[in-house]
Amino acid sequence: MYGKLLRRAVAGGLLAGAFGVTSPVVADEHVSIMVFDASGSMWARMEDDKSRIEVAREVVDEFAASREASIPFGVVAYGHTRRGDCDDIEAALPLGTYEGDEIARAIHDLNPQGMTPLTDSMARAREMIPRTAESADIILVTDGLENCGGDPCALAAEMAEEGIDLRAHVVGFALEEEEVQTLSCVPEQTGGQLFTTQSGEELSAALDEIAVAEPEALRVQLRALDKRNPEEHVRRVDWEVADEAGESIFSGESRGIIDLELMPGDYTVEAEAEVFAGGTEFEITPQTDEPVDIMMAKTQATLELSAEDAATGDALGGVDWVALNVETEDAIEVRSEDADPLELHLEPGEYRITAERGATSGDARETATLAEDREVVVTLEQTLPDAEIHAPDTAGVGSMVDVGWDGPGEDRDFIVVVEPGAPEDDTGHSRRASDRVQGEEQVTLQMPDALGPHELRYVHRETGAVLATRTIELEPVEATVSASEEVSAGAQFEVEWEGPVNRNDYIAIVEAGAPDDDTGHGRRATARVSEDGEPVTLQAPDALGTYEVRYVLRESRRVLASQEVTLTPVEASVSPPEEVPAGSRFEVEWEGPVNRNDYIAIVEAGAPDDDTGHGRRATARVSEDGEPVTLQAPDALGTYEVRYVLRESRRVLASQEVMLTPVEASVSAPEEVPAGAYFEVEWEGPVNRNDYIAIVAAGAPDDETGHSRRATSRVSEDGEPVKIQAPDALGTHEVRYVLRDSRRVLASQEVTLTPVEASLEAPDTVLPGADFEVRWEGPENRNDFVAIVEPDAPEGDSGDSRSASSRVSGDTETLTAPDEEGEYEIRYVIRDSGRTLEDIPITVGGTDVTLSAEDSVAARSTVEVSFTGPGRFEDLIEIVEAGADSDASAVQDARASQGSPVQLFAPSSAGSYEIRYRASDSGEVLESIPLEVE
Repeated sequence: MYGKLLRRAVAGGLLAGAFGVTSPVVADEHVSIMVFDASGSMWARMEDDKSRIEVAREVVDEFAASREASIPFGVVAYGHTRRGDCDDIEAALPLGTYEGDEIARAIHDLNPQGMTPLTDSMARAREMIPRTAESADIILVTDGLENCGGDPCALAAEMAEEGIDLRAHVVGFALEEEEVQTLSCVPEQTGGQLFTTQSGEELSAALDEIAVAEPEALRVQLRALDKRNPEEHVRRVDWEVADEAGESIFSGESRGIIDLELMPGDYTVEAEAEVFAGGTEFEITPQTDEPVDIMMAKTQATLELSAEDAATGDALGGVDWVALNVETEDAIEVRSEDADPLELHLEPGEYRITAERGATSGDARETATLAEDREVVVTLEQTLPDAEIHAPDTAGVGSMVDVGWDGPGEDRDFIVVVEPGAPEDDTGHSRRASDRVQGEEQVTLQMPDALGPHELRYVHRETGAVLATRTIELEPVEATVSASEEVSAGAQFEVEWEGPVNRNDYIAIVEAGAPDDDTGHGRRATARVSEDGEPVTLQAPDALGTYEVRYVLRESRRVLASQEVTLTPVEASVSPPEEVPAGSRFEVEWEGPVNRNDYIAIVEAGAPDDDTGHGRRATARVSEDGEPVTLQAPDALGTYEVRYVLRESRRVLASQEVMLTPVEASVSAPEEVPAGAYFEVEWEGPVNRNDYIAIVAAGAPDDETGHSRRATSRVSEDGEPVKIQAPDALGTHEVRYVLRDSRRVLASQEVTLTPVEASLEAPDTVLPGADFEVRWEGPENRNDFVAIVEPDAPEGDSGDSRSASSRVSGDTETLTAPDEEGEYEIRYVIRDSGRTLEDIPITVGGTDVTLSAEDSVAARSTVEVSFTGPGRFEDLIEIVEAGADSDASAVQDARASQGSPVQLFAPSSAGSYEIRYRASDSGEVLESIPLEVE
């Protein structure tokens, strides 16, 4: 139990044992010892003409009468028996329990006359404190300072290191404040108090303040105990602890035993757990040393559910439980994931408990009460569904067999073929030895390559139980292979065969005597057999000597049949030109075995056999028709080889040297070309595949292809000039003939790119959303365009809509103004670079519109209307009835694009009319004037 001492600094009895006093000091008590000044200065007079000793005696009389007599108290006095003697120190009242008059008498018997040995007197008081005391107060009452050479501060430091809670208080009586402060080190180091008193009243108040009890919190243990069995505590509890005023002291969830620090007083506690509740009132006093027990009553009954396997007795997890109240028919469903008992809390009553785990189940009945928790153990037994297997009595080893079945068909149930007596969890000799039944009326299994009886099983995946079995007898199978006795090395050849045609059985050619599982020199050395019995085609290795053709059962890798074949040598020849221009294409005549993927290649002389040349056009596969192949020579000079290569082994079967000779080219272009313009280039050159003409910056690397895809153009066999586009730049550039294969520049010519100009004409103001025309002059490069954009739009911007720009063609383009009014720009833009070649401002907004005509006209006469305004094709000058809606049909109209003035026929009926200027695309009437028809 944790607790804090209820500490009282009282004037009472002191150490008795050392002086033969019979009153014992109880272990762990608090004791107080007064060190009293009886030096000669105590006869000094105070303001009321009484001596200090007289006042002190009266104060101690009152103090002794009011103190608790049961608390140990003692007095050490100094200077009361001899003058000038610093050893004049005595326990005037040994430590013990005294009545008030006994303490008063001891003080009255003191006759002040000697020195002031403060330090040694406090040391004597410290010696009187018994070792068993838990705490102590030393109260020094003095009217003078140390005059015997002692060091009270050093003594205080020693006392602060004592093992008990020792406080030393200093009460200066009739001393000045400065004098008392010289002793402040004593209370500061021991945790005591310092007083300066100049009267009996102040002295009495100081002693009373020291003597007042200082209650401290006590450590108290609260225990939530099962009322049915108080030896057991409840594990997790919600606590509410309050004091007598109802203030919460502690609130929260914790364990069933908690330790709190509480001040003395009255308290209440309420405790709730999952199925428990309780509460009590209790009092804490300094004498409290027992736990506070809260008896917790059950609020719900508890059943501890366990499941065990009927066959093994093992505890089981993964169980689904249902507890059905027999009377109310209310049900609780829970699941236990592990094998530990599951606590189920429910209302008291009789219950039917059922448990299920996969195909096993069990039940029990139990009465749940508050008085006792009950253990319920349910034994789970397996109830398996029926199943049946339908299959032939016999089958060939390694063969695929269709197996029918009847059964539950649950998720992941499967049929498997195994050896007789195999464990229930055996899944057969391979993954094709089993197959899931779900969604299928029958499954297909592959029999093992083993003779004799085997067992077909239906396995219930959930429980692992075998629901049905059937015996199947596996019988021998035979095979034959028939191939040519001699086969050319590396050649493809056919093999006729007979055999069981099991899944993935195959024919292979391997070295004579190779292991059964050898699959030959490459993937074309084997071929799967098929149901149609057609011969298979194999490729012989590029080797000589005796080999074997085999029929192999894929399942077991067993060789079922074999025949020897002899591989014979093959020859080839190649016939290219003796000289070939560097980088050009040329034909090669050839003869050879024409094995699959054999090829002709041009490579450096002496290159390794597996070298395939400088690029993919340096090789060409041979074909059955024996036609010559076309290769592309590298862009190099000197001796090279043309080779016939067996693809299977990369062996060179034949070769002939060829000499690569230099090639030349020329280009002819205008000396000056406008920036961004298209221009023609005449050329001569070898016309190798994908050779091209390009314009690039002068001095650019050979593999530079220019500013865009239009900066290059491939050359063609007809020798026609090519057309390329200059970049939108100025200064010296190069036109080049480039060999595509090596990126080498074969010829070049400098051209100078010159500046280009453009001009624009358009209305100063257009209506929002209106179409308007822009006249232009410029270089008219491919995809150059004019556009209306905001003034701060980035270079290359084509406006806010598709109709805000138009590619240049002819001399006039039609644009659509933005819907937002404001200041804009019309730009001529070079499409290739996005550069603005020219721009002019334009305002999008209202324009001044005026109308004028005669005020009145005769019916059916001609009305001449003069106007100013945008004059767009979409704008109409119209006559309507006076006050008509803006979208009303006109009696007569004419397009403003005809120009001012326009002539209209007057209405045939007399009356009031209006002449209007209306934008037909927006429907807005921009101006109107009245017209009277007579």
